[in-house]
Amino acid sequence: MPLSTLIWDSFQALPSDAETASVSHFCLYSLETLELARRPGTTDFALIERQNPTAWRWAVVSSDGFLIDAGFEPTQAYAKKAVERALHLEVA
Repeated sequence: MPLSTLIWDSFQALPSDAETASVSHFCLYSLETLELARRPGTTDFALIERQNPTAWRWAVVSSDGFLIDAGFEPTQAYAKKAVERALHLEVA
């Protein structure tokens, strides 16, 4: 089964104050680099953010606010791939 392709948006592009408040709660490092994607068919979401120039944090959060999975990768692209893998493994 191929990995899904998520659509990533910047934190600044979120449509509502309620959504920005909900997502910002999970930000640990930088709202400026924070990006998120919704899992298709659910209200779960994934996020990535830069901790420092060589570390990107990624996380998958359930609709009820629980951290499902998280980790660090050396680049933004690898962090997005890690999210894809985590979501794929959870569905399987």
